[in-house]
Amino acid sequence: MAENRGGFRPTAPQNNPANVSGTGGAGQSGTQAARYIPGLPYGQGQTTMAQQQSAPMAGPTPTSTNMSSGMLPAVTPLTAPTERPNEPITHGMDFGPGAGSEVLNLPRERSLSETLSSMIQFDSTGEVQTLYDFVASRGL
Repeated sequence: MAENRGGFRPTAPQNNPANVSGTGGAGQSGTQAARYIPGLPYGQGQTTMAQQQSAPMAGPTPTSTNMSSGMLPAVTPLTAPTERPNEPITHGMDFGPGAGSEVLNLPRERSLSETLSSMIQFDSTGEVQTLYDFVASRGL
């Protein structure tokens, strides 16, 4: 006689993402369960557990876990014919036929002094101003 030793059964209730209780239970509260963290110093585990229970974290949103395939564009197979037959394969590259990288609308590269000057207003120590003065004096 065959023995049932468990194992992964795709039809088991715990493996069915659509298994939602009609009364709102079965772990579908919309929040993450509080979890005990082992290995903390004495008394801190209980404090941490109480903090988790007082302000539970939100659970996964329906849009992130149950996205229907109708919301996403169809996947184009690798072997599909090109959708742009009149465009050279080097379009967007700075070599070969077709437009160069200017068509990619990439942000322009900033100099080191431009980057530092945008950081000065957020630095309360004055160190960024000193670094900016040093870099600007060398034209970087």
